[in-house]
Amino acid sequence: MRNRRNVRKNVNIVEILSNKSFGAISGILLIVILLAGALLYFRYSSDKKQLAIQREELEKQTEEIYKALEEPQAIDTKIERASTAKICVVGDILCGLEMLQDAKDGDAYQFDQMFSNISHFIKSSNLAIGTLETNFTSNEYRGLGKYNSPIEFLSAIKNSGIGVVSLAHNHVLDYGETGMAETISKIREKDMDITGISNNTSNENFTGIIKEVKRINVAILAYTYGLSNSSNISEEEKALVNIYDKDKVKYDIDYAKENSDFIIVIMHWGDVNRSTISDWQKEVKDYLVETGADMILGSHPSVIEPMEIVKTEDGKNVLVAYSLGNYISSFNYENSDVELILNIDIQKEANEEKAVLKKVDYTPIYVLDNGTKAENRYELVDMKQTAIDYTNGDTDKITKATYNKIIKKLEWLNDLIAK
Repeated sequence: MRNRRNVRKNVNIVEILSNKSFGAISGILLIVILLAGALLYFRYSSDKKQLAIQREELEKQTEEIYKALEEPQAIDTKIERASTAKICVVGDILCGLEMLQDAKDGDAYQFDQMFSNISHFIKSSNLAIGTLETNFTSNEYRGLGKYNSPIEFLSAIKNSGIGVVSLAHNHVLDYGETGMAETISKIREKDMDITGISNNTSNENFTGIIKEVKRINVAILAYTYGLSNSSNISEEEKALVNIYDKDKVKYDIDYAKENSDFIIVIMHWGDVNRSTISDWQKEVKDYLVETGADMILGSHPSVIEPMEIVKTEDGKNVLVAYSLGNYISSFNYENSDVELILNIDIQKEANEEKAVLKKVDYTPIYVLDNGTKAENRYELVDMKQTAIDYTNGDTDKITKATYNKIIKKLEWLNDLIAK
């Protein structure tokens, strides 16, 4: 009997201890939960405050690069007779291997969704220009080394609003003279204009084009530093492309001075994946300005480079954008996913012989990679607006990690352009 009482007492002690332990553990767990909740609330409040600060900073950022001072004028018909052309320019247009894989749709390809978010920026202009750094030949489609794309990619570019393309780039002869001729034919079938190639007009020596835009004749010239496969092609083939040459440039600009109101020069130059301006770029820029270019727009580095306004001795303001990055690509360089749409206003008064630069601003664009499992992997988005939407609570489009990346890249871009 004594042993049973002892067992019962021991059982009661165990039960008491267990109840006390359970209560203590429950209390500790409750404290932990309350502390975690408080920490989460604190972090949530801190995040909201940080997002609000970042939203204010984003809204304060300006994309204006240049605006001409408006001189007071008497009230007459002069202002009404002034013609203003809105021109937008993008950088290199590439179709990488991952983009080909993303766009594959059965036996065809679909690229329009990549541009649909930002095409309204392009279409709001009177003239849209880009460097088409791919080919359209009957060869195998390739997005690395040699570039060859489906005709659907060209259709998507046209549908996004691009009307003029430069073929002065280092991959234009990836498939030789035959491939270049095939590419030119397909571009022209889409009713798009081409610059940067020889024998492009009735004047066999003039390599540019002249487009009438809002009663302003705009000359668009284009040149490349060289060719990627230069050692494998003949001199006759090289002569088909506008490889930079001072004599050729001088002839083109002199011709454009006589036959146009404004001269845009597109340069394929610079060092890949570098946002610093090379000495050769500066040397070429000086020659182009001296010869008479009204605007110089660069590409090739696949990342954005600084811009400047050069004031000539006769008072003309020349915009130099050393690199606009890529309009679209699937490159994974550090900042190759940041692009620019450059918006330019040029104006010609009725009593003036030439048009002048009136305003320049830009729209920062981001190549959003939604991942290999997404229905649409690559999308171009308005970089700044996407960030602002996130700060306003729209967290469906991008993750916090992507938002943080965009914020850093916008800060980098703002510092670069503001130099």
